[in-house]
Amino acid sequence: MNQKILEATKNILEINLEINKEPYSNNPIIVVYDLECELTKNIWEWYRENLQNRANSEVIIFEEIESLVLKEKLMNLPEDSTVVLVQSRDFRLDDFRIRLNLHNKWVGCMEHNHLIYLREGESDTYINAIWYKWEEYNRLSTKFKNISDNAETAKIICHNWDTLEISGGFEDMKQNIWDYTGRNRGSTLPCGENFSESKDFDKVNGKLSVTCYPDSDMNIHFCEPFTIDIKESMITCDDENCPEIFREFLERIARNEDNEVMMRELGFWLNPDISNKTPLNDVNAFERKAGFHISMWKKHGIYRKKLHRKVNQRFHIDVFPDVKEIYFGDVLVFSEGKFVI
Repeated sequence: MNQKILEATKNILEINLEINKEPYSNNPIIVVYDLECELTKNIWEWYRENLQNRANSEVIIFEEIESLVLKEKLMNLPEDSTVVLVQSRDFRLDDFRIRLNLHNKWVGCMEHNHLIYLREGESDTYINAIWYKWEEYNRLSTKFKNISDNAETAKIICHNWDTLEISGGFEDMKQNIWDYTGRNRGSTLPCGENFSESKDFDKVNGKLSVTCYPDSDMNIHFCEPFTIDIKESMITCDDENCPEIFREFLERIARNEDNEVMMRELGFWLNPDISNKTPLNDVNAFERKAGFHISMWKKHGIYRKKLHRKVNQRFHIDVFPDVKEIYFGDVLVFSEGKFVI
């Protein structure tokens, strides 16, 4: 596994971030990591190994530098520099959002985050999940986008035969597959996703059997299946097996978002190394597993303008149904844990 960590971080630097190619090769490379958990230190050590002969590289320990000093250093990097953040949680520099601000200054930034939330035994899964898979992601994601963008209907079928049906077409499907053509270098790891949502919220109807959801600390919880009902994109749950934590979520959402609980995102994650059998406890990493999830609550940064600005859009939480098959139009795209296109 140590060798695999070494090769995975080498791929991130040399294949994904292209640090050996112009115009990036002669610009600074900075790795920022913290000391809060063992995995951040392990991953940093292998970045150090890969960068040890580069005079233009620098390592910074987050706890050992003042926030304003770090902020000034990063924001004054020349264009086409490279930053890697290895974080137990999320680095915070006041209101400074590191990756997005660096992106706006044409500085590539790759983020490992929430590593402290991973449970014992999940490190191997994490390393497998960040392994370079761009060719397969590109093939699958591009084909899937073409199918979705041209489909009028979709059907999501659960193992207990709960079924969600959508008609009226779909928004332009977005892709996050490590494609850094142009100057769009960087993302949050693990990677590999497509997502969309229905063009017409009134045409999202049916049921889904839920087997996993996050708690308020973003840890994932597996549970006995329970059914949620979706009518015109609004979610209710009358199942007696519904966990108390989930019911509290529904009540909290309703209180804050016009007495409604809305389903928005259709999330399709492509990473084959994350699954129910090989999970990652952090929901932001677990959602990358090969499969399907929905978002509850009305907030969605990409499609926000579909709802009037006066509509409360405060929250976004991912929920994981127990999916057997997914169809777009007449095309079977997912079956028994795998995409089949």
